[in-house]
Amino acid sequence: MDQAKINPYDIWLLRGYAVFDVMCTQKGKPFLIEAHWKRFLNSAKELNLKVPISKKVYIQLVEKLLKLNGYKKSTVRTILTGGVSDNGFSHKRGREVFYILIEKFCPIPEKIYTQGAGVITLEHDRFFPGAKITNYVVAVRNQDRKEKAGALEIIYIKDKKALEASTSNFFIVKNNKIITTKNNILLGTTRNLVVDIARKAGLNIVERDVKASELFFADEMFLTATNKDIVPVVRIDGKRIGSGKVGPATKRIMKLFSDFVEKY
Repeated sequence: MDQAKINPYDIWLLRGYAVFDVMCTQKGKPFLIEAHWKRFLNSAKELNLKVPISKKVYIQLVEKLLKLNGYKKSTVRTILTGGVSDNGFSHKRGREVFYILIEKFCPIPEKIYTQGAGVITLEHDRFFPGAKITNYVVAVRNQDRKEKAGALEIIYIKDKKALEASTSNFFIVKNNKIITTKNNILLGTTRNLVVDIARKAGLNIVERDVKASELFFADEMFLTATNKDIVPVVRIDGKRIGSGKVGPATKRIMKLFSDFVEKY
């Protein structure tokens, strides 16, 4: 960190023009690194940013940095900025700034996995939803509101449709169907994995638009995220979801995910 430098004229600082990715380790290894790299490339493409290294070199760098830092469990944050801008507005390919941060993983309290979490809703539609850009102004602006409500996440609502959470994807369970959104959202790596392993297990997975009103009448709800795994949700805007306890479908998904990690 003593040698890390950020140019004050980087268009990331001046205009928020940058993309990033967050990945965690499981059993000491970077989890789903191929999927994370693919999504990172897609995000860069959305903003016409050039990634300066290959997948092979990236994997080597991540493994080296994990070993150097030596945390039992790590969070890997990969950032690509637009670089220095001549006029504070334009971006030139080839000037991008790329770096990787290794952080000690900070887990959420264990009781949330056994008792369930609360979420709140907010009217918002992310810019470039298919890309993981660094603009999280709305999420940051509403952290106080989320914390005062005792909630773990914020579910974004737009045109009466529930889209995604601020740093997660969500699933609802209704009449034995496990439903999640697919359009106009950031497709999380954990979300995609859950869809895959649940289908392979014979569960009824449905990918479609979700009306905001459906959230309040769901039998169960859960979140998926790289730094959260599978989190049961039992309250939304202070109202109980289903029985108000972690449901059987959610427990099944949690077990399927745990088994996959164990064999990874």
